[in-house]
Amino acid sequence: MRVAIPALFLLLAGWFLFGPAGAQPPIEPPVEIPPGALSLAPVRPAPRGEPVTRIGGVDQRCSDCHALFTDLAPSPPGQILQHEEIPRGHGMNAACLNCHCEEDRNRLVLPGGTEIGFDEVLRLCSGCHGPAYRDWQRGTHGRTSGYWDATRGEPQRLACTECHDPHAPAFEPMAPLPGPRTSRMGDPSHSSEHAAEPALVNPLRAWRTAEKQEPRGDGGEGARGE
Repeated sequence: MRVAIPALFLLLAGWFLFGPAGAQPPIEPPVEIPPGALSLAPVRPAPRGEPVTRIGGVDQRCSDCHALFTDLAPSPPGQILQHEEIPRGHGMNAACLNCHCEEDRNRLVLPGGTEIGFDEVLRLCSGCHGPAYRDWQRGTHGRTSGYWDATRGEPQRLACTECHDPHAPAFEPMAPLPGPRTSRMGDPSHSSEHAAEPALVNPLRAWRTAEKQEPRGDGGEGARGE
């Protein structure tokens, strides 16, 4: 028995070294994906201070116009005469003044009447979306980038309105990225655009960008924070 077991291992080793090659599973070529699918930039630019939009080459704040309409009653839901370009798809929350402050349109308002700035939007959203907010606090909702190791740097969290349009928060359906290939890993030269640098090659990546990476977000005219 003491001789048979080592002899068996030697036979198996010889078979693996000199025996016939096994079947090679087919490896599909990498899939090209749009650069925006890999961008770490916010989906949409959310105002950090007072919302500002450029109209006719001039920066305008909400109160610049709304201060002239103080004697007018707010438009009923579904009968808004201005801002027709803004989508209104926030479920049953169809009244502008549910979130926007009536006295100062440069600010938001909590359900109890407390005025807050646009940089405190988490306080407003969490008042109605408690489960999503708690998941966001735990890191299971939204996107976290930066560092998991606190000794190397801070994690970066996006606020609600940096992903969701507050007037129509539902996302359009999106196709997921191809999954990793773990059977044979494929040709490492297709695994990364940095194939010339072996340390940066990711053997699990099954896709490559179609062109140079570009940041995502609206670079044109629109609301922004100061």
